[in-house]
Amino acid sequence: MRFAKEMAFYSAYHQEHRNIMIHVIGVPMISFSLLVVLSWVNLFQVGSFNVTLAMVFTAVLLLYYFTLDVYFAAVCTVLFGSLLALAHYISFMGPTVGWSIFAAAQITGWGSQFYGHFAFEKSRPALFDNLFQALVSAPIFVVADVHFELGFRKDLEAQVKQILKEQGKLKDFSPATA
Repeated sequence: MRFAKEMAFYSAYHQEHRNIMIHVIGVPMISFSLLVVLSWVNLFQVGSFNVTLAMVFTAVLLLYYFTLDVYFAAVCTVLFGSLLALAHYISFMGPTVGWSIFAAAQITGWGSQFYGHFAFEKSRPALFDNLFQALVSAPIFVVADVHFELGFRKDLEAQVKQILKEQGKLKDFSPATA
């Protein structure tokens, strides 16, 4: 139930289909570009293996996700593992490539999401009301949104919609009102 409540907060700001799809692209872009920069910071070595800040950040994030929902956290583990591997690969290409990817992804990711909120949701982004949830929890909520779109975890989606309805935050984006 905790995940449904937290997802409901996020979903109150993300109900219009086009905005959700923008977030499916934008959130991973932002996360990935952050991992590129964090992968440059070596914290310590275990034998000849460097442990980077990106690895520790990812591990802490995933541990938090496992407290929310085991299934979605497992999916995030695969996704973040892939993003982390790619980020470390790119980190070896040098700072010019890394900072260029970071800047492009941050500008595109944040810009598209703000556009989605103002153009499609007709409301401000969640980060104005809960910065932690918008920055830390957004990836797992995007994973949940994709699953809902694909028809999985309908019981959880129904719980989220019921919470939104009870809070008076469930919007109608049917063609007649969009």
